[in-house]
Amino acid sequence: MQLVDLKPNDQDVINVFADIDRLMNTLYPIATAQSLTVNDLNKPNVYAIGLKNEDGIVACGAIVKQFDDKVYGEIRRLYVKPSYRGKGLSRRIMQILLHHAGEEEIPLIRLETGPKQAESISLYENLGFQRCLSFGKYKDNPQSLFMELGLSQPS
Repeated sequence: MQLVDLKPNDQDVINVFADIDRLMNTLYPIATAQSLTVNDLNKPNVYAIGLKNEDGIVACGAIVKQFDDKVYGEIRRLYVKPSYRGKGLSRRIMQILLHHAGEEEIPLIRLETGPKQAESISLYENLGFQRCLSFGKYKDNPQSLFMELGLSQPS
């Protein structure tokens, strides 16, 4: 498996983003979707990666540097194709994203997920994320669960 940067003109990226959208639309009302778009991948504050093999992109994730109330990185589009789940790929993607955040000196990582994604919530908690209040443009909503993780900065 090869680690690749996600590019908006890559058909494998377009396909995996469509897979993610289909999954999210089966779990939650479309109105709650605040997804990173393929075109957003060109923005300088977005670091997006995937694991690719002969089946295309089988796992992906992104971190978006935000500047709302304070500087933080927001995890977006963490996804593993169903046939590749249970192999530690989402943890690998998260570790790469968190390492990138550390290199960029982003002190806080936040994310929004949903209550129906128990495996994702378990992963985030295992990585040290704790539940928090809504942030950024998100509104409190029973379909959203917010989490954050402070990264220790070198002294």
